Amino acid sequence: MKQLTRYVSRSVLSAMLLVLLLLLGLEVVFSFIGELEDVKGAYTATEALIYILLSAPGRAYDLLPTAALIGGIAGLGMLASASELTVMRASGVSILRLVWWVLRPALLFVLAGVLMAQYVVPKTDAMAETRKATAQGNSAMAGWLNSYWHREGDALLRIGRVDPAGVLHGLVFFRFSPEGRLQESTLIENAYYEGGQWRLSNLRETRFQPDGSSLVVVTPERIWPSQLTPEFLQLVTRKADNLSITDLYRYAHYMQKQGLDAGSYYLEFWKKTLAPLATLSMVLIACSFIFGPLRSVTMGLRILAGVMAGLLFRYGQDFLGYASLVYDFSPVLAAGLPIAACLLIGGVAIARVK
Repeated sequence: MKQLTRYVSRSVLSAMLLVLLLLLGLEVVFSFIGELEDVKGAYTATEALIYILLSAPGRAYDLLPTAALIGGIAGLGMLASASELTVMRASGVSILRLVWWVLRPALLFVLAGVLMAQYVVPKTDAMAETRKATAQGNSAMAGWLNSYWHREGDALLRIGRVDPAGVLHGLVFFRFSPEGRLQESTLIENAYYEGGQWRLSNLRETRFQPDGSSLVVVTPERIWPSQLTPEFLQLVTRKADNLSITDLYRYAHYMQKQGLDAGSYYLEFWKKTLAPLATLSMVLIACSFIFGPLRSVTMGLRILAGVMAGLLFRYGQDFLGYASLVYDFSPVLAAGLPIAACLLIGGVAIARVK
């Protein structure tokens, strides 16, 4: 039985890896062709190729559920075409055991996906965007942040510039009363992050009195305790889908505490957190295709059905994600509903197999 387990798992895993490589190859080729439209000056075709290759881990991560689905269909389909699944079932192997044998290699995809989302994709995508921005002469995207507005508590802050070292330049603080009246504005030359707090230098504070007069106070230095960190400011320059799972949660939680809109970050956090279930749900759908209504059709039709199911799942999750941002419903629901639907459909289809 152990040999049979390894045989089925190895066959399915090989098919999944082959499909992933094929899909990734197509993605890289077509993305490179599209990237050639941006080739200009220092951003040569070679730089465009390097950009595509550096972003390849992120593209592979996005393709994992689809590769698991189509690879599962292809691997099981080859066993079914050779009547090997029929022999296994005739020898007493249950459907549930066969499904478990298929899910085992999918767990490797799940583990690889979690590690990629947390450690690999954020770094490679950041390297790709920084290299492209530098080649195009856009230094603002290579670790710089200009003219950024931020709210914390009752204060509205405008940061003129954030350099890659995390030093803030040209800050302006605006403080308002609970009624919305401007109470004071403070011009700050620089801010340095030290020991978990900001050290502000060269402050010029203008306090507006109720009678319409103003008072100007000049201070050489002041400490500003804040939950805002240079790391958070660097995250602003990057897309939400390029951040790690932990960075997404920490930054979204911080924005929520400050009363800011964190919907896009929470949505991406839940999509990445539930990605392992998405991969397993795709494998379950693949099993339902082979053991269920598509067990007697050709391999080509099975693959086509798998592609359509994968596209439907991806577009459905994207649609619900955008809808959650527009209509302000739970991002957990937006990310999890397509997964729950796939798990339910696949489970019911397999349970009905005799």
